[in-house]
Amino acid sequence: MGQKPAKSLTEAPVVVVIGGGYAGVKVAKALDEHCNVVLFDRKDYFLHNVGTPRGMVDTDFMKKLLIPYDQLLKNGHIVQAQVTKLTDKEVTLQGQDKPITDFKYMVIATGTSYAFPYKVPEAKQEDVLPLYEGVKAKIEGAANIVCVGAGSTGLEAACEISCKWPDKKITIVHSRDKLFEGPFKPAFGAKMEDHLKRGFPNVELIKNDRLLPVEADGGEAAAQAKYVVPAGGKVITKNGREIPCDLLFWCVGGRHNTASYEEHFGAAVEKGQLKVDQFLQVEGHSRVFAAGDICSAGPAGTVNFANQHAACIAANILADMKGGAMKPYKAGPHLNATQLGTTMGAGCMPGPLGSQIIVGHAVVQSIKKDCFADATWGNLGYKKAFEKKKGGGGYGGDEKDEASHLQNVLHMNEDEIAKMMEGHVEKDEEADHT
Repeated sequence: MGQKPAKSLTEAPVVVVIGGGYAGVKVAKALDEHCNVVLFDRKDYFLHNVGTPRGMVDTDFMKKLLIPYDQLLKNGHIVQAQVTKLTDKEVTLQGQDKPITDFKYMVIATGTSYAFPYKVPEAKQEDVLPLYEGVKAKIEGAANIVCVGAGSTGLEAACEISCKWPDKKITIVHSRDKLFEGPFKPAFGAKMEDHLKRGFPNVELIKNDRLLPVEADGGEAAAQAKYVVPAGGKVITKNGREIPCDLLFWCVGGRHNTASYEEHFGAAVEKGQLKVDQFLQVEGHSRVFAAGDICSAGPAGTVNFANQHAACIAANILADMKGGAMKPYKAGPHLNATQLGTTMGAGCMPGPLGSQIIVGHAVVQSIKKDCFADATWGNLGYKKAFEKKKGGGGYGGDEKDEASHLQNVLHMNEDEIAKMMEGHVEKDEEADHT
C-alpha cells in the first residue's frame, strides 16, 4: 500500500474519496498537502480508459493504460476495497463489520460501468491483459464486425480495427441522423462523417436505425456483456436491415455505479446521478460532494468536466477548512478530440466569445497521438510511463508505517486496519463497480 506520510497533518481534517477514476484522483491529489486523504477504489490500478479503443487492438499499448496508484499521494493513502454502502457519516466496506466513521468530508466519485473492452471489471491489474489478448484474438478471427453507437468510443473503436485490419468489414449503427448532436455545432459532426467516408472505405455508417434484440451464442447474458458473438452470424436492425456480424461491440450505454449511495442518498438521486447544489455538495448533505459521471452538474460525462468538478470541490473543501466561503461551480466550454484510427479525426475546441473552432486530423493526431497516456502517467505522479519509483502513497512501500498512520487518522484499532488493508473485492462482471 503506502509509506509514512511526508509531512505532519495531525490537526488536518480527514477526507474520504470514493472512487479512483479521473475525478477521484484529481481531488485526492489536490488535497494531499492539506488534508488526511483516504481514497477507496476496488481496483489496484488506474485505468486510462480514454485509450481502450486502441488497447483492444494493440495489447502492448494497453499496458500503457494500466497505471499504478503508488505515486499519486505523498501523505494520504489509497485502499483497495469494494465500498458497499455510503451515508453522510459512514463508509462500509465489503468484508468489514464496522463502518468507517471518522471523517469530515466525503467526495463520491464512483463513476460508471461500461461494456468491455472500453472499461474493465477486473480488480487486479494482472487479470486485465489476458482479457485484451482474448478480444484481440476475436477481432483477428472475425470478418464482419459491428459497433453500436457513433460517439467517440464507437468511431474510435471501428477505425482502430480498420487501421489494423483493413480487410475486415466494419459497420457502425447509429440511432440518430447526425454525429455529435447537442453541444457541438453541426459542422463538427459533418467533418467527422466526411473523414470517415474518405479515410475508411471498409467502414459503413448506418444512421437513424437501431439493432433489434441480439441473440448471442451463450444466451441472454452473453448478448449484453463484453463483446458479443451473435447467433447465426448476423444482426437485424429495427428498419429491417440484415447485417453480417461475427463480432459485436456495444459502444453505448454506460451505467452509473449507484449501489453504494442509492439507499441513503435516495432523495438526491435522479437517473442514477446525485443532485448537487451550486458548490457540488449533494443536496441535503453539506460536506458530501459528488464529482464526475455521477454528478448532476455535468454538463457531460467527460474527463474534462470530471476534472473541473474535482478542482471546484478541492477548492471548496480548502475554503471551508479555513472558514471562508465556497465558490459556485461554473462549467467550462465543451470540447472534443476524436481520433479516427492513427491517421484521421476531427475536434471541436472553444474559440473566442463563446464560439467553436473545428480542427482537422493533423491537429487531433498531434495532440492525441498516444491518447493522452503519457500525460495521465504524469497526473498520477510519474515523469514518464513505466518509470521505476519507490515510495509514495497507494500501493507499495512500508505497510507497517501506513497501517499505523491509517489507524491514527481513522481512529480504528490495529485488527480493523489490518482487515481493511487486506482488501475485499468480489469478482462479479455484472456487479456495480463502486
